[in-house]
Amino acid sequence: MPDFKKIYLGDYSKEGYDNGIDDAKHHRPKNKFKFFKAIHPINYVWNFNNAYDSFTQNYNEGYLDGQRVVNEVYNSNTHKGEHMAQSEENYERHLQMLDKLKENLTTLTEYLDDITTKYQQQINAMASAGFVQNIIDGLEERHIVFDSKIKKLQDMIQNHKREIELHEEALENLINTARS
Repeated sequence: MPDFKKIYLGDYSKEGYDNGIDDAKHHRPKNKFKFFKAIHPINYVWNFNNAYDSFTQNYNEGYLDGQRVVNEVYNSNTHKGEHMAQSEENYERHLQMLDKLKENLTTLTEYLDDITTKYQQQINAMASAGFVQNIIDGLEERHIVFDSKIKKLQDMIQNHKREIELHEEALENLINTARS
């Protein structure tokens, strides 16, 4: 009777989890094609999507749990001091990532400034080369729209940079708390 229920519902969670954990424990790469061996032939036409989703989602979970077992990540015998040091390192790593993000946003802002300038220079070069005024006017109108969108994007980037600074302050507070 349980097989009928599994076929009817297309629930292959257990098979997916078991296959995932087995592959991880034996250091095999992920192989979701095992799904086709695990399901009943009826589920190729009946409730296939649910069968596939339940198998693959649980396969991923099983594989991750198997990796945790192999690498002994589940061991929680850390002392309080070790835990605080790890927290402090994590906070500092997050600060570094936020700094890198701010640098990337600054580079993006400079790039956007450069693009609008080059666009205007191209329009000016076309005007001096004697292009028809109708074409130049159309390009100027497009440049105005483009420039306004770029300015909105730059404003959004500045807002994100301010948010990042707030997060940096919060992380610095957490680092100070972890140190004390």
